[in-house]
Amino acid sequence: MAVAAGFVWYVFSDIQGRDHVIDQVLISDLRSNKNKYEKLISMFREDAPASVIHSTWMSPDNVVTEARWDEYKNIFLDLGLDAGMRSWGGDSIWFISTAQGLVTGGSSKGYMYKPENPQPLYSSLDSIPEDLASNVMGYRKIDDDWYIVFDWDN
Repeated sequence: MAVAAGFVWYVFSDIQGRDHVIDQVLISDLRSNKNKYEKLISMFREDAPASVIHSTWMSPDNVVTEARWDEYKNIFLDLGLDAGMRSWGGDSIWFISTAQGLVTGGSSKGYMYKPENPQPLYSSLDSIPEDLASNVMGYRKIDDDWYIVFDWDN
């Protein structure tokens, strides 16, 4: 099931091959655009049972109207979210700013809103921390509810 979901994510993601955004740019972007991210959170919660909203697909299918999806896509474009947003257990929401690679090996970086037990924590995610295992998310705290998140697999 995870492989199938990963394949769908890869096929329909606009993986542009651009470098991951550095931490300081992400922190500055979040602070400048927090109201837009909060709007996305509000929309996403209103659109339950949505679990993934991406510019080219959503799960479950047709969970929002075309007009609502266009609203998401416009905000994603404005914020530079390559792979949209998805629920990540409980109240956590993952915003993917950049995604690189293939299903069999790649990485993503963005924000996690209200992660549950955000471990391990790092002072920087500008490169893969030496002790961050494949398929384990690494976090950098921005404030009480927001974290930078980095995920990779080989």
